[in-house]
Amino acid sequence: MSARNAVAQSVDDCDEFPFTSAPQTEEARDPAEVAALVLVRRVLDSSPVLKIATIAHAIAAVVQVPSAGWLNAIANAWGCLLGGADAAPEDADTITRPHLPQPHLAGAWFECRRDGFKKEHRPDVGNEGVSAALSARRSIFGFSPAPERHLPRDLLRVADVRAVIPPLDADALREVVTALVGTPPSLTISDARCRLITVEDLRLARRPGQDADDYVARLRTLLEAKAKQPTATLAQMRGMDEAVDWGMALVRDLADYRQGKLPWSAVDRGALLAGPSGTGKTTFARALAGSCDVPLVTGSLSRWQAAGHLGDMLRAMAATFDEARATAPCILFLDEVDSVGNRAKFTDHQDYNIQVVNALLEELDGIGGREGVVVVGACNHPDRLDPALTRSGRLDRTIRLQLPDRSALAAILRDYLSTDLDGVDLAMAAALALGGTGADCERWVRGARRRARHGNRDIAIDDLIAEIRGAHRPRTPELDRRYAVHEAGHALVIAIERPGALIRASIRGTATTGGGVTANLENAGPMTRAEVAATLRQLLAGRAAEEVLFGDVSAGAGGDHTSDLARATALAVSALCSFGLDEGEHGLLWLGLPSPDTIGSMLALKPDLADRVSKMLTDAYAEAKTLVEQHRHEVEDIANALIDRETIGGDEIEAMLRKAMMVCPVASADAKGERPETPNSAVWTPTTRAGR
Repeated sequence: MSARNAVAQSVDDCDEFPFTSAPQTEEARDPAEVAALVLVRRVLDSSPVLKIATIAHAIAAVVQVPSAGWLNAIANAWGCLLGGADAAPEDADTITRPHLPQPHLAGAWFECRRDGFKKEHRPDVGNEGVSAALSARRSIFGFSPAPERHLPRDLLRVADVRAVIPPLDADALREVVTALVGTPPSLTISDARCRLITVEDLRLARRPGQDADDYVARLRTLLEAKAKQPTATLAQMRGMDEAVDWGMALVRDLADYRQGKLPWSAVDRGALLAGPSGTGKTTFARALAGSCDVPLVTGSLSRWQAAGHLGDMLRAMAATFDEARATAPCILFLDEVDSVGNRAKFTDHQDYNIQVVNALLEELDGIGGREGVVVVGACNHPDRLDPALTRSGRLDRTIRLQLPDRSALAAILRDYLSTDLDGVDLAMAAALALGGTGADCERWVRGARRRARHGNRDIAIDDLIAEIRGAHRPRTPELDRRYAVHEAGHALVIAIERPGALIRASIRGTATTGGGVTANLENAGPMTRAEVAATLRQLLAGRAAEEVLFGDVSAGAGGDHTSDLARATALAVSALCSFGLDEGEHGLLWLGLPSPDTIGSMLALKPDLADRVSKMLTDAYAEAKTLVEQHRHEVEDIANALIDRETIGGDEIEAMLRKAMMVCPVASADAKGERPETPNSAVWTPTTRAGR
């Protein structure tokens, strides 16, 4: 009998099966049904012992399917080929010992289909049904893409046989196409590409009156889109040295793995990219896949949730990982991974959210196989992640992406400009762009080109600078100087007390601020009393500079919970109530970590605490004023530079201080380079409040 006739007969013999409730024409046949029959028949034919055992005896069997999407098709095909049209399976999860099935009921067997999308799909559920079925001398079959994770534990323990259904290969696909259209195709698809085929791909490629080659050609188009590799490379990534170094090491390791020189256990299997929005996390993932010469598969919680309710969402998650496994070796990029949350902090919809986290952890563990899949997660807030996500074997390497510096911004702008402004020095534009991201650079270049296009002329550097400056509320020269002096005060004290930490100072206005100072405090040490005092000085130095140079102060240091004064107050309260640094009445007593919603009531209810916090701030403010008075001329120089250029890099400010030979260690040794790792302290940006 020919391959086509064999499969066709298999379908015809099962005309009462759920797939084929009535005899079907070739055009009406479900391609997934035919493919499942081909795959199951191949497994049974390759093992006569398995086929005889499953037909002749009441047995327990475990059948591992290629992915969750194949579960129902494979289970239906298995029943069709082994049970025939006169028998229908019963759900093993519905029977228990007190309700044993009757042995005299002929033709029925029990099955357990589990894809992991329900909370009951776990090894400790359904074990009574296994013993009940076997006691009634009935066969029981378990189908799952990950049997150890989802099927009843007792079924795995007593299984007489275990069958693994492989994904489609070139020969199996040829057999499927021949059965569907009646003639074999002349076109072929490689085994590696065939592994990418899903049941939906098989259905999407089908058309009425189609010949074999047209069907294969449509499948090819679908698969090429899946396997398309990004063209960006790590050589194009600017200002992310740590990430690029890790990526280049992975490029070498993956190449050795693909050539069989390196075992998968020696390859990094995951990393977490953490940083502000726009720092290039998605772009880096594309470039990593491009440099590794492997496909990029993407997924995110929002995309999975769009699929529907919990079961649908978990199926979408599993489908993403299934696609990655089928495409391996590949890069699997999980965006917004911090939105999954932390199981210890869930208050609403706990059952739903915990199942989501657990499902993601199971996929990352790779119990069902994750060889060749490097998972790169991206997040803005790594502190919101469930700690289990970053344990060994998962996203176990955290790479922090910072905002690009001046040289990196110049290179990014040049990349986006391509041949535009060729030969033009971008140094001034890069200096103005400090504080921007790679995404900002793309937007600025796009805007500059639009200006030139609407003016019917070539792009000019002034177009780019105008886009970088952007639209902001006009300010008087007096207000500009007030802001500049304020930010110069912050910058001076940070540069003196934390050499190398200052990143930039800016008076570029936005809708909410009149400027800001950014410092990298990632390499800081533990919190001490001296460190608290130093940080308070730096937070209050802007106000101190205003008082020293103008003789009065504005409200620029105050405002909402992000203001200088609010953050200084929160730090002082934390030192006394949470950090164990109180030398006074309370001593070693934890009274809670203050938040914007609770700090006011904490101080109002404890007048003695308010008095001590006020004294800490007053002392720090006096010390900041002394520093500014000692370096008044340097503050003026920094302020003048800010008025002239809006943004200055930290290295330039420190160079100005060194040139004046005025850098001196005014703070204690503990105040240098020992800022603690407090929540959200990686980058500190005090700001003057707009409109004050």
